[in-house]
Amino acid sequence: MNSENRKQLEAQLSRINWDEYNTLAHRAIYDKVVGTAGAAGSDSAVIPPALLFYAIRNILRPAFIVGQIPDLLNLLTTVEGLRQFATKQSGQILALNQFYTERPPDGQEVRVLSTKEMRTLAHYQAQSERLREKYFIIMKSLCRVYIHYLWTAPESCLLAMRLNDFFPGCIEDYNQPSSLRFHMDLCENEKAEFGELKDEISAWMKIILEWEYEREKSGKQHGYSKADLSASFKDEFQVAFPPLDCADILDVLVRYLTTVEDMTNKLEKWFPPLT
Repeated sequence: MNSENRKQLEAQLSRINWDEYNTLAHRAIYDKVVGTAGAAGSDSAVIPPALLFYAIRNILRPAFIVGQIPDLLNLLTTVEGLRQFATKQSGQILALNQFYTERPPDGQEVRVLSTKEMRTLAHYQAQSERLREKYFIIMKSLCRVYIHYLWTAPESCLLAMRLNDFFPGCIEDYNQPSSLRFHMDLCENEKAEFGELKDEISAWMKIILEWEYEREKSGKQHGYSKADLSASFKDEFQVAFPPLDCADILDVLVRYLTTVEDMTNKLEKWFPPLT
C-alpha cells in the first residue's frame, strides 16, 4: 500500500467512533481496502494484513452483507495467498533451524528456535491441507448463497455477469474475463469440483425457470396482473427455494479467518521484518 493510501486510511480510522457502529466511516475504509485489493498486482498496493482482515469483518458484521460476496471472495483469495506464504515461510524457518542446529557455525552464536516455536511452526505445516479444504468449501458455499440472493435482488440484472465470474465461459457469447481471482489458484481437482458446482447450479436454475413459468401461467388463469405477480415474487420464491443457512458457512469462515490471522500475527511477532 503506498504512503498516500496509508495516510488516507489512518485519517479515516481516526474519525471512527468505536463505541458505536459508524456505518459511513467503516464503509469509507472498506471501499479503500477493497479498491486497493483490486490493484494488488503491484508491490506498492500490498494490503497490510490487519486491514485485510478488517475489510472482511466489515462485510460479516454487524450483519452479513450478502450483496458484497464478490468482494469477499477476492479478499478471501488474498487471505489464502497470505496463508500459503506464511506456511511456506514456516517450512523454510524450520529447515534453517535444523541446519544450524546440526551444523552450528564456528565462532558465531546463532539463536535457534525454542521447542514451543518449533512445535507451532510444525503445526502450521500440518494444518495446511485442512485449511485449504476449509477455504475451498467456503468459496463454493458463498457462490451458492450469492446466486440465490441475486435471483431476487435489486441488482438481479448482474446475474449473467456473476455467473461468468463464478464459472468463466458458462454463458454463450459472453466472453468477458472473470473479475474473481480465486480461479488462478485452483488445482485440477478443485477445478473439477467447480465444474460439478456449475452443473448443480445450472440444474437448479432450470427448476427455477420451470417454476416461474408455471407460476405465471397459474397467475394468468386466476386473473392476476403482472404487477400482482411481481409484487409477491420474492416472498413466494423464498418459500419455494429457501435460502441456505449462512450461520454454518459464516462459522467456518470466521474460524478459518481467525486461524490465519493468529498465524500471521505470531509470525510477525516472532520474526519481525528487518528495518
